[in-house]
Amino acid sequence: MTKLPSDANAQIELEHIQIELRNGRSQHFRHFVDQYYCYKHGHVKSTGAAHWESIVWKGSVSRDARRLGDRKLVVKEHVVPLKVVREMLIDLSRTGKVTLEGIALLDANVRFATISKDEDRILRSNGLASKMPEGFYTLGHEWCGDLFARYKFVGIAME
Repeated sequence: MTKLPSDANAQIELEHIQIELRNGRSQHFRHFVDQYYCYKHGHVKSTGAAHWESIVWKGSVSRDARRLGDRKLVVKEHVVPLKVVREMLIDLSRTGKVTLEGIALLDANVRFATISKDEDRILRSNGLASKMPEGFYTLGHEWCGDLFARYKFVGIAME
């Protein structure tokens, strides 16, 4: 089997998402979105497969997680919850503009963070495990469109 370059694999994942959207399906978005991110950002094993674990400690890391420095005490998570990204993609499909360029909204909204398990519990207890705070959607609000609004809302310091 020929190993495809990361950019070709990223394109394939976008096409998977496009097919899902055109057929009114979204149950596989987590897989396709995460695979797309890995290929787009070079998180790839020597075999050419997406390398999920290499995302940990990359990109945004909370101060608390960095201080802990122990993989067993932290979680890797979507900065903008996947449920929110999924809704963005479904909204896009409602416009009938399910182009690969449109689906690339993922580039602006999909990031990963490493936070402590305690911080993850704080997000959950504040109802922000799978949604953004209202300010994220409110024009003129300081958090409007701010990918890190959930963390700011609950006081998680990110590096």
